[in-house]
Amino acid sequence: MASTSLLTPRVKKYKSESGVTILQQNNPTSRAFCIGVWINTGSRDETSGEEGLCHFLEHMMFKGTKSRSAFEISSAIEKVGGSLEAFTTREQICIYALVLDEHKDLAADILHDMILNPTFPPDQIGLERNVVLEEIRDVMDAPDDLIHDLFASHVFPDHPLGKPILGSPQSVASFGRGKLRAFARKNFRPDNIIVAVFGNLDKRRLLRMCDWSFDIPDRPLKRNNKRIGKYRPVKRLFKKDLHHQHICIGARSCSYTDENRYPLMVLTTLLGGTMSSRLFQRIREELGFTYSIFTYTDSARDTGLIGTYMSVSPANTDKVVNEVFNEFAKIRGGAIQGQEVEDTKQYIKGKILLGLEGSASKMMRVARNEIYFGRQISERELIDKIDRVTLQDVVELAQHTLDADRNTIVSLGPSSLSRRPNP
Repeated sequence: MASTSLLTPRVKKYKSESGVTILQQNNPTSRAFCIGVWINTGSRDETSGEEGLCHFLEHMMFKGTKSRSAFEISSAIEKVGGSLEAFTTREQICIYALVLDEHKDLAADILHDMILNPTFPPDQIGLERNVVLEEIRDVMDAPDDLIHDLFASHVFPDHPLGKPILGSPQSVASFGRGKLRAFARKNFRPDNIIVAVFGNLDKRRLLRMCDWSFDIPDRPLKRNNKRIGKYRPVKRLFKKDLHHQHICIGARSCSYTDENRYPLMVLTTLLGGTMSSRLFQRIREELGFTYSIFTYTDSARDTGLIGTYMSVSPANTDKVVNEVFNEFAKIRGGAIQGQEVEDTKQYIKGKILLGLEGSASKMMRVARNEIYFGRQISERELIDKIDRVTLQDVVELAQHTLDADRNTIVSLGPSSLSRRPNP
């Protein structure tokens, strides 16, 4: 891998007069300019009755400000060939704009307007509530999406990390203008906001662009610090008349900042992250039991999970689950070749670097580094951490993570497991 691919401009960090953290990295290769506003509040910070409020708030910020209608917000960006996007996670809300360099001021002004001046028009709240309810129904009608929410709810029972980011029909139905305004005022404050920029401009102009005036609440920001309870593996079947059985197998795992995250990347990729992975080759290619099978992780600041998903014919449920646990046992027993680990590491490094080719990806990486680590982790440092992962690291992590006795099994469909697999 050419060393030049790891030579990226350094990230500059500033504080605006209001206290907003500003991160900026030059874009030496194109005219693209990406600016993102990150609110360091997500669905895990919601209290009882607020489930889905962060996501609903994200939607409503597009619905009008004191100076722009919803149409004017979207058309202003699109008229110059740009795009305006947003997403909500369990720990952040992000709104970002991607435009040509000459339209950077427009992009910054629109984001500023959406964050500081949303009006939450009452007529739009009802309309958008229906949109979000349809989004929830889409998940309920898509078992390959629903299974992941069900799985998380059993890995993190009775905790916001285990609840759907979209919320429930009951909670969404309760959201009104007062609740939106109160939640925004509490969380949209300078000490809880990061502005991340991937594009070319000087410090003075950047600070002037982000010189935002906030209506700061008197009280300090209080988060939902509900304790994450002790993990207990369970087996749960949700009966539903489907053509396929949808299954997730997994357990709690590494946080975003845990050094074990790097061996975990190798483990999950080797196990079920590619077409050449262990599970894909065994369950799909050799046995023909499934069209879709993969292993994934979902990490937060203090915990995480690892899951293996598959959809199978109900008649093959027991066979497939036992085959998955057999593969778990092989890896736990050290049946991995050193070259397999090296090949997996090369794949991960390539995916990381290719994934950072886009302006939005670079902006997001800069912001997440600041949020989770309080510093910038360079591409070279990241690649070095992956390079240092050994076969022994992977096996030791697998011995804990892939232990059948500590894995939760959640199944959605017409079939049930005859017994708990225990290879």
